[in-house]
Amino acid sequence: MAVGIDMIGGEGGRRLVDRAFRATLTGLYRPDGVRCPIVLYHGVTESGGPWGVTPACFRRQIEWLSRTFDLFTLHGAVSRWRDGTLPSNPAVVTFDDGLRSTVENALPVLEEYGVPATHYLVPGLFGEPFEGARVMDRGDVSALVARGHEIGAHTMTHPDLTAVDRRTARREIAESRDAIAAITGEKPTSFAYPYGAFDDTVTDLVREAGYETATTVIGSDIVDFTAPFTLSRITIMRQHDLSAVKSLINGDRRWQRMIDEVTARPL
Repeated sequence: MAVGIDMIGGEGGRRLVDRAFRATLTGLYRPDGVRCPIVLYHGVTESGGPWGVTPACFRRQIEWLSRTFDLFTLHGAVSRWRDGTLPSNPAVVTFDDGLRSTVENALPVLEEYGVPATHYLVPGLFGEPFEGARVMDRGDVSALVARGHEIGAHTMTHPDLTAVDRRTARREIAESRDAIAAITGEKPTSFAYPYGAFDDTVTDLVREAGYETATTVIGSDIVDFTAPFTLSRITIMRQHDLSAVKSLINGDRRWQRMIDEVTARPL
């Protein structure tokens, strides 16, 4: 995980850094990679905590994204990048945790605007409550697949993979892969780290399990597809109106990539 990012006073503190970065360095710092914002949602609901975007806000954001970008699943974007056919203005919509509100409230909007998405699921929690919200079930997963959405893995029970032993981490990564394959008929190629937490050991385990990509919560609009197991992703929260979403997607969070690059360098 990027050192220091989660110690900046929550989202309010991050927005202050966003504004300072925009005023000084946004135009000067461009990390390596392709501009392909990967946005991250959790719940889409009227109730709930800071992670649940309201349906009205979600609709406005998806409408803008669909007008502004060519939208792909993550697997689709990576495939197009590899064969040299990725358009000049791509973006990806993703969802973590597989919450039931995604099917109830987000899916109709995605279908209305023709937006495919990548859903990172936690099979061990299917049909159960998780952090105050209900998780979708196997039938919901099948419905997403039938509508052309990508299903990725988010571990079996959503632990911080950097806080468990290697054997447990390997089991969480592999069992979620196999549980999803049992529903969809295909092993998922995309993985998301719970809580955005990863280290070299975890990325090695994800690679060994046969995944092709893994996403973080390092919030840059520039994605380095040559480093497929540490892909940047921009988290959208309840407090983000459309103006804030546009700012995040237009580079305000590149400072997180800058911090990650600096802290990753050997002394």
